Amino acid sequence: MQKNISQKTSMSMFALIVTLSIIACATTRDSKRVDMEKLLRASGFKMGVADTAEKLAELKKLPQREIVPHEDGDKIVYIYADAENCKCAYAGDEEAYEKYQKLTHAKQLADEDRRDAVRNKQQQMDSQDSSFGRDW
Repeated sequence: MQKNISQKTSMSMFALIVTLSIIACATTRDSKRVDMEKLLRASGFKMGVADTAEKLAELKKLPQREIVPHEDGDKIVYIYADAENCKCAYAGDEEAYEKYQKLTHAKQLADEDRRDAVRNKQQQMDSQDSSFGRDW
């Protein structure tokens, strides 16, 4: 009887861990997608929605979730397509793409600074915890 309860508890814990892991992955993916869309808009990319079945079919033909250059006459247009989530595409000219690259680089630097600050704070707290009580 005790063994059955223990097995059920273990299985329940395993199921909970798997569920939480899946949620965490989905949340991270959604967060990255939202960040990407914000960067594109801030850079001057314009969004177009695939609001018909025909437009969605065309959108699905494009490389997904990456910025790809396309020739449009004598100029280059950069396209970011996402048929799965927003069912939209972002289009920008060379100026928008250059701004996107600068913003992306600035975001990477800010993210690194934030990670360094968290790591330094954690190390500081760890060193304080390890010295706590020595004077007692």
